[in-house]
Amino acid sequence: ASTRSTRVRHPVRSGGIFDGDALLGCVTKISEDLTRPKDCAAEIERGCQLVVRRCCEGLAAYVRERGVSARLRAVSECATALTGRILDVVREVSFVTNDQLDAVEELMREDIISLENTLFDEFLEGVKKNIAACVKLGYLDREVRKEDQGNDAQNSESSFPSYLAASLLAIVRCRAQVEKALGDTIRASDDVTYQSLALDAASDSVVHALCKQINFRAMRMTKRQTNDMMAQLQFLLNTLKIHLGEDATSMAESTKRMLSSRVSWHGKKAFDGPEGLAPVETLERLGRVYVLCLAEV
Repeated sequence: ASTRSTRVRHPVRSGGIFDGDALLGCVTKISEDLTRPKDCAAEIERGCQLVVRRCCEGLAAYVRERGVSARLRAVSECATALTGRILDVVREVSFVTNDQLDAVEELMREDIISLENTLFDEFLEGVKKNIAACVKLGYLDREVRKEDQGNDAQNSESSFPSYLAASLLAIVRCRAQVEKALGDTIRASDDVTYQSLALDAASDSVVHALCKQINFRAMRMTKRQTNDMMAQLQFLLNTLKIHLGEDATSMAESTKRMLSSRVSWHGKKAFDGPEGLAPVETLERLGRVYVLCLAEV
């Protein structure tokens, strides 16, 4: 009886909506139609679990045909369901069955949480790949082959590095996408907003990708390039500090120490005195728009 009732209205509409109201309506109808709902507790539990599972499958299918916006919308639907109508359904089921189903909430939440984890992790992986693609230091190899190092130095001081601009723009775009879909919604499993989690992952990705590129090219860098990279790492640490995890921060500091030791081989200590802060201050001035955007969160 419960399975037939739950089919009165399928909780997945076109457009990827998790229709918790329909599921609640199904349970309410069961309580009205059955004369002894307490005797059908197991049936009701299976019916609710089946409907939630079909709903999650519908959301997953909706996302497969679309892009990032649809994935974040589905994550939002899952987050809303977990803190909204699912709780109402649990209360209604408990009332109908006289509190016989202690595990019904866990069973229904299990599928929703699994889908939410998969979709949000896929979004974060996409962000990481996009940012890693932005951090390209091939221009360093081209600079080494040029004879006029003086002109190169002048150009590097008057323009903001293109890879930094692309990477920080990707972080700002990531924040805008999550903010539009989820706002200040808190992820139940982490007790932190989705926006904060996305910014943390994106920020870590920039630092990890840059350190990897630096370590790959360190032996071929000129003295000026080594100083530039130290300044750019410090600029990232200053700009993204509230979003960087311990691993990313530790990697950045370790890479800076390695670069500093290479500069000292040339008889000069890196970042020695006020002059050492000048390159970082220049980057903060040239990249002020990114600094301001990321300082807002």
